[in-house]
Amino acid sequence: MLESVRNLFIKNKQIDLSSFMFMESPVASTLLDKDAYILQVNHAFSELTGYSASEAIGEAVSILKSDKHDHTFYKNLWSILLESDKHKFEIWNKCKDGSVILIKQNVVKIIIDKKEYFLVVSEDITEERRLSNRQHHLATHDSLTGLANRTLLQDRFSQAVLHAKRNHKKMAIFICDLNEFKEVNDTYGHNFGDKVLQEVSDALINIVRESDTVARYGGDEFVIIAEQLNTSDKAIDILNDIKAKSSLSVKYDNQHHDISLSVGHACFPSDGMQFEQLINIADTRMYNQKRIYYGH
Repeated sequence: MLESVRNLFIKNKQIDLSSFMFMESPVASTLLDKDAYILQVNHAFSELTGYSASEAIGEAVSILKSDKHDHTFYKNLWSILLESDKHKFEIWNKCKDGSVILIKQNVVKIIIDKKEYFLVVSEDITEERRLSNRQHHLATHDSLTGLANRTLLQDRFSQAVLHAKRNHKKMAIFICDLNEFKEVNDTYGHNFGDKVLQEVSDALINIVRESDTVARYGGDEFVIIAEQLNTSDKAIDILNDIKAKSSLSVKYDNQHHDISLSVGHACFPSDGMQFEQLINIADTRMYNQKRIYYGH
């Protein structure tokens, strides 16, 4: 009898300790039943989501559902959880105040008295992901214009080649170089030169389709990748469009200064299959246009 009382005392102490550890854990934790209803939450959960225990307990976990995922996502996720002993994933959840945060969740299935429950441990990684995305953006984009840099350009080219081969389409590369840009810099200074580069980049973005890539290739050179072209003639149409719409009048010190571009292009696969090959052909054609501009 004494042994039974001792065992019961130890068991109750263990339960109390487990409950205390759950409630005081610095990581947001939730206990769900097999129907996805909330049975228990800890203090960290309330701090993370804004829902108190009395507000959350008894509610379906769908109170955290955001519009970042569709019905199929949630349906498939719950199917995985039912079939797995544990599962890790990322999910966008909506807090009580309406804000949406990115959560890394670790879900473990536990069985008590032959009933299934799910212990959900949640970590807010919103800021971590924002910083990661920012670092990636800085590594792949030009700091002055915000356009793709050479690294991202070559990656986009590789993707464009795959798309062209898969869909039996053409692709074109355009090199755009500012006329008399050195003279502009020497006459008006680098601040005005930077303003010109920014306005040209904006103009090029507005000329091409959203699916195309505009990159700053270096100095006053820009490269455009136009994908999914039905014919090589379409590249000529884009070339003429760039020439017609890229001339700008940039205001500086209450005066307007005309800016124009020389443009050359090359087509995949008729002019070549490799990035450097196409760039060289487009570059040669661009300089032929520049010679015409300067009257040589």
